[in-house]
Amino acid sequence: MSKKGEAPKDDGAGGAKPSRASVGRLCLYLRRLETLLRDGTTKISSRLLGEAIGVTDAQVRKDLAYLGNLGHPGIGYAAPELIAAIRRVLGIDRDWAAALVGVGNLARALLRYQGFVERGFRFVALFDSDPAKVGQRVEDLEIHALEEMPAVIAATGAELGVLTVPSEASQSVAEALLAAGIRGLLNFTPQVLRLPPEVSVVSVDLTVQLEQLAFLVQLNEED
Repeated sequence: MSKKGEAPKDDGAGGAKPSRASVGRLCLYLRRLETLLRDGTTKISSRLLGEAIGVTDAQVRKDLAYLGNLGHPGIGYAAPELIAAIRRVLGIDRDWAAALVGVGNLARALLRYQGFVERGFRFVALFDSDPAKVGQRVEDLEIHALEEMPAVIAATGAELGVLTVPSEASQSVAEALLAAGIRGLLNFTPQVLRLPPEVSVVSVDLTVQLEQLAFLVQLNEED
């Protein structure tokens, strides 16, 4: 099994899997390719794709090698074919249903973001520990009590969980989601979750991102 949040490097069936860094770049390639296709570009070279996200053409070819032999010498890559292959490798060539726990301001912003739906991610269940919120509807979804997780998740088919709860509640809520059948977690709390190694976890700490941004701005000023 892979470690939490890491893509396995070998699937045990003779095929190499992309690294976590390569997966991140594949996502960026996908965004760029979709934009180019909308603008009428159907062919693209590794050089142009690399320039679009700031990596070398050699790195692009290495990343895209995980997809199979899709490139054509002297011609480049067919954008529709490459888009389909990347979506297949990333596992987003189908819809994913997600449950969200902790219906505060951040959660409401996430629920309003239409980009998730466009990418095939659908919120199908909401949970909160506040009795005053239970029974309310947000973006046409009813908020359920935490105790209802097993029944609601089973009924909705949710596979992914999104945590926007206070840090002190994140571990227990994560364990409850997994017990209810959730297969992977997107953690918006700064808490490091202690979960079985087969559970996939991606953590998003917005404060850390701002700290990194502040460092880069300060570095540029010093230079």
